[in-house]
Amino acid sequence: MTEVKQNLFIFLLTVAHVCHGQFFYTDFQEAEKWVETHSGSFQKETKQQNIWADYLSLKSINKSGHSFGSFIHFKNGLDIKGVHQKSDLIGNGLMTNYQYKSNHFQVLNSMFLTYDMHEAERGFFRTLKNVTMYTNQAFFTVNHRIDELDFEIKGGRDFLTVGHGLDGYMFFGDYSRPFDQFTLKAEMGKFDALFSAIELDSIMFHNRYLYAHTFGYNSNKISITIGEGVLTTGYSKSVELKYLNPFSFWSWENVGSTNKGLNAFLYAGATYFPRPGLRIFGEFIIDDINFHQEDAFYLNRFGYLIGFQKTGYPFNSSNIWVEYSNVLNQVYQSYHPTHIYTHRGFPIGHYLGNDFINLRMHYSQLLKKGRIKPFIDVSYLMDGANGLDTPFDDPWVNEKGEFLKDYDPPSHPTPPINKLMEVELGGEINVRDLTYLTITAQYQSKEIENTSLSDFGLGIRFWSYLQFPLTKKTSEN
Repeated sequence: MTEVKQNLFIFLLTVAHVCHGQFFYTDFQEAEKWVETHSGSFQKETKQQNIWADYLSLKSINKSGHSFGSFIHFKNGLDIKGVHQKSDLIGNGLMTNYQYKSNHFQVLNSMFLTYDMHEAERGFFRTLKNVTMYTNQAFFTVNHRIDELDFEIKGGRDFLTVGHGLDGYMFFGDYSRPFDQFTLKAEMGKFDALFSAIELDSIMFHNRYLYAHTFGYNSNKISITIGEGVLTTGYSKSVELKYLNPFSFWSWENVGSTNKGLNAFLYAGATYFPRPGLRIFGEFIIDDINFHQEDAFYLNRFGYLIGFQKTGYPFNSSNIWVEYSNVLNQVYQSYHPTHIYTHRGFPIGHYLGNDFINLRMHYSQLLKKGRIKPFIDVSYLMDGANGLDTPFDDPWVNEKGEFLKDYDPPSHPTPPINKLMEVELGGEINVRDLTYLTITAQYQSKEIENTSLSDFGLGIRFWSYLQFPLTKKTSEN
């Protein structure tokens, strides 16, 4: 028996009843980023215990073996576009969550149920006696280590995020419904890679598949990611074998190939810690890549974001971050309507879609040993008229397909521009274990073509996660 076969044999025998995980919608990610930035390192072993680490443990859902929980979510307030929390990614209702996780294996199933079908807009729904439901997440993961190579295989429906932003992601975000996917992740030393094949919702009877791969470099202070993606569509279309090769540079084959039923993207992102307590990050995505035609302003459509995070100022538990995002119109789109970069109508990349400029600022801190979190969010959004809901067109050519030399492209964002100033000020209270109440004052100002409208509101968010372990915790192997 070879060494590889021996390792795989040992892997099959090593299934320990140890479950460690956190429920996505509890918004523990803010604490994870704070702890990273405050330590100035991506290495977990360098992180020190502090109030944000305690806050993270309060939001952790760590049970051994099998566990079952239910997540209750309720939100009421203004329809704010630029400010949202992770729990806002689902509607008001009940979500069940079953999980089994060991050292090398995990299974998860999550169902969403609500009495209002409009609260279930992110998923295909069925209504039985006024109860609307859909499967939100359902996947398995297998992970193992062979020599210096760590790898994880995931199959099923789950989130896939690729990005360095704190508010949004240019490549793969968490705003849409989780994807039906097959994903392989690998890590060796300071290098990592990801490959994913995803089935999206069908549009106009076209099957749609999204393929992506990334390669990354990670040290204590810096993380760099490059990647590319291809969205293919067509009647009765199936998975294409050539896109299952993660080592092929697909974009070279897709230059000028919009008539072949696909849309290609190039991506790059990075995070850098100049010193403990300071994070600088940025991302860049190019759609409809062009190397062959000069002065083609309608190609090389791009989007980017930059930002920074400062922790420990002015108080020890303070958290400040600022993020600037800018995405041109027609990014995430192409000539055919099925090429749009959405899943079930929601953006896959940045949650604001395209044709916008947004400046988002956030401040929070922890009080009472992390059980109270006051915060303020400010968003200034310039939202153009040619977003993802606008069909792709080419007004720069005539009916014969000839380029109009006197065509003057619109400014960015595309007028008329809807300017939104949004502010949310409030506090999150840990009512009891895994039960949080957030009360906020909200302000929204809209201005379009010299017409302005302001609105004030009271926002309430409530979520509670009740978990019941089905087996007692055992020691790790």
